[in-house]
Order: sequence, then structure tokens, then C-alpha cells
Amino acid sequence: MGYEVDFLPVGNGEKCGDAIAVRFGDLLSGDHSKQFVMVIDGGTKESGQRLVNHIKAYYGTSHVDLVVNTHPDGDHASGLAVVLEQMSVGQLWMHLP
Repeated sequence: MGYEVDFLPVGNGEKCGDAIAVRFGDLLSGDHSKQFVMVIDGGTKESGQRLVNHIKAYYGTSHVDLVVNTHPDGDHASGLAVVLEQMSVGQLWMHLP
């Protein structure tokens, strides 16, 4: 059992943040069904695409078990639209509108 946390930078200059990808479980077996993948915030649409590419390339999956949006600002939520459109998602946690 192991875990991995990846912080992908979003934005530039004075206003920047992170899109966070997390996975834990049996990471060494190569059996991706034995890992849990979570995304916390997605940044902008451009960073959302980088996040999707990262998960597919490094986690070897097109499924995210849990997507969390910490708050609805565009620099946190916009990239999650890309995740929801291009990947299968088990659960989405977000503020009620």
C-alpha cells in the first residue's frame, strides 16, 4: 500500500495555485483497479487538460473515484469541467449552488 500526491501548478505570476491529484492503494502491482484516485480543484480549463493528461499518463487510468471542488471560483472549478468531460468520475463533492 502506498500513496502519491501531485501538485500541478495553475495560473502564473502573482495569482497561481495548484490542482491536486492523489492516488493511494496498491500502486506497485500495476493493477489500477486497486488504487483510489482523487482530484482536488482543477484550475483553469488549460490546467484541467494538463491534469487529465497527467492522470492518464502517470496513474494509468481514465477513472477518478472522487473529484472535490473546494470553492466555485473559476480558477479552481473551470478545469474540473475538463475532468468531468474526459474521464469517468465516481463522485463529485462541491458546494450547493
